[in-house]
Amino acid sequence: MKQPIRTLFVLLVFMCYGSLSACSWMDRFASPPLEPIPMTDIKATAGTWEGIMVRSPATRSDDWVTLRIREDGMYHFESIRTIGVFSGSGQFTLEDGKLFARSSRGTITAQLHRHVGQDDHILKAEGTTSDGITYRAQLTPKRP
Repeated sequence: MKQPIRTLFVLLVFMCYGSLSACSWMDRFASPPLEPIPMTDIKATAGTWEGIMVRSPATRSDDWVTLRIREDGMYHFESIRTIGVFSGSGQFTLEDGKLFARSSRGTITAQLHRHVGQDDHILKAEGTTSDGITYRAQLTPKRP
């Protein structure tokens, strides 16, 4: 009777040790922190951006979103879901180094970022609908 308990205990210790080792191994591959890039021209964000959009409060799985921004600040976004397409368009303005848009349906703020010490670009966007639902996305330039 003592042997199965001892075997179970040893197995649990090895599993915990393996889990801790895996976590420390993953930390070595974590991306560097993001730093904001103040924008002086909307043209810096012109192009197609894409990534995961998260809804809060969460009522379903996250959605893939595509955001197209023209050099004049006009934008169009769309997210294709099983229940239909969620989309919108409008005009971004530049305020305090960030993109900003307001309509009767809500507001969107977007800030350009990069990983510390790297030249990549990430567009972090947050939108709030007029009924209080928040959407957040961390977008990267679409690759051809």
